Amino acid sequence: MPHTSRRKFIATTTAAGLVPMIHPRGQGADANDKITIGFIGVGRRGQVNMVNFLGMDDVQVVAVCDVDTKMTETAKAKVDKKYSNTDCKVFANYEDLLAMEGLDAICLSTADHWHAKIGIAAAKAGVDIFGEKPFTWGLAEGRELVKAVQANKCIWQTGCWQRSLTSFRRFKSLINNKVLGEIQRWECGTPNGWGYRKHTPEEQWKDLIGKPPENIDWKAYCGPAGDVKYHPIMHPWNWRWTNDFGGGQLLDWVGHHVDIAMWSLGLDDTGPISVKGTGKKDPHPVFDVYTQYEYTGLFENGVNMEVRSDFMGTKFTGDNGWIWVNRGKLVASDDLKDTTGNPRHPLLMEVGDDFQQKIPNHYEDFIIAMRSRKPSIAAEEAAHRAASFGQLAIVAIDTDRELKWDPKAERVIGDQEQAAHPRLGSRL
Repeated sequence: MPHTSRRKFIATTTAAGLVPMIHPRGQGADANDKITIGFIGVGRRGQVNMVNFLGMDDVQVVAVCDVDTKMTETAKAKVDKKYSNTDCKVFANYEDLLAMEGLDAICLSTADHWHAKIGIAAAKAGVDIFGEKPFTWGLAEGRELVKAVQANKCIWQTGCWQRSLTSFRRFKSLINNKVLGEIQRWECGTPNGWGYRKHTPEEQWKDLIGKPPENIDWKAYCGPAGDVKYHPIMHPWNWRWTNDFGGGQLLDWVGHHVDIAMWSLGLDDTGPISVKGTGKKDPHPVFDVYTQYEYTGLFENGVNMEVRSDFMGTKFTGDNGWIWVNRGKLVASDDLKDTTGNPRHPLLMEVGDDFQQKIPNHYEDFIIAMRSRKPSIAAEEAAHRAASFGQLAIVAIDTDRELKWDPKAERVIGDQEQAAHPRLGSRL
């Protein structure tokens, strides 16, 4: 009998009205029903994701892949130690991992510039995908990834894990329950600076520039970004602060606090109709992303979302005061009142029935979605729309003028230079 992936089997049997062999979470699935998952990109974030999946009894990590052999060696050792065997397979080429028999899902934690290409290949291979944010490096390639995921009926979960935290879910519920009354201001704060990690001393740069170490396949690392000269400061981690590979704090964090704002307002399937902003770059021989910025996006429903790099979190202000959520924090203004006019802190307010349900963590939500074939809490369209807001902001700041945008057709209105900006294109 030809091999059929568990994901495809579930989709086929569900469509046919049959009960799939794989049991819902908590219904007594045995060892043969484990979800098999491979990891593409096992640097710092990739290994954090991997450790979380390793802690799940109904998941089996079967393979790791990276262009850096030091990374794969470390990752394989963690997997083998967990399972007390040496079964974890190691790949240098993601296509070989995707060709594995019996693979159900992948976790995609590469640098941003690889997200679209690998994500599309994974969707075409028929596996489900847990993908890191931002969704993609460029906007047009993001739409191509959305199409691939949906055409192949894959489950997508983005690593914007704030959606699975109690404080952010409560914030959304409070907003949806209109405890602020009419909202007049929508603010999002995301980090400034680089988040630079000094793993290679500056005095060593001169001798290492243009000479990647033997453990890194630098040509494969660059991939869709083209021929980028190796610099020891770029890998690991610091690729984020170069426009070749990442988008700085602006694009990295648009998938967190801005994503929360869009999610809370029901804007997961659209984008702004205009974006304008300003930004500054700190001088550096390699890093070239914005380190300070502020931008606003006007949506068709009248929401004028402000994003700044001088605070952290999501803050909405309305007739009854303000509510501000950040990691580990949910606070409100002293004058916030309930519908009867009595002062009341939002932490004590009643929230919707959806919030009262037990909340799975972000990794569990992905597995639950895989088994049910229902969308995850951070599905592909929402991930693309959040990333696209950041991409549009970069273009508006780069060109120093307001960008007019058609969120349905996803095209710039009336500005050929902005329309031709690389961030709005594809490097597939």
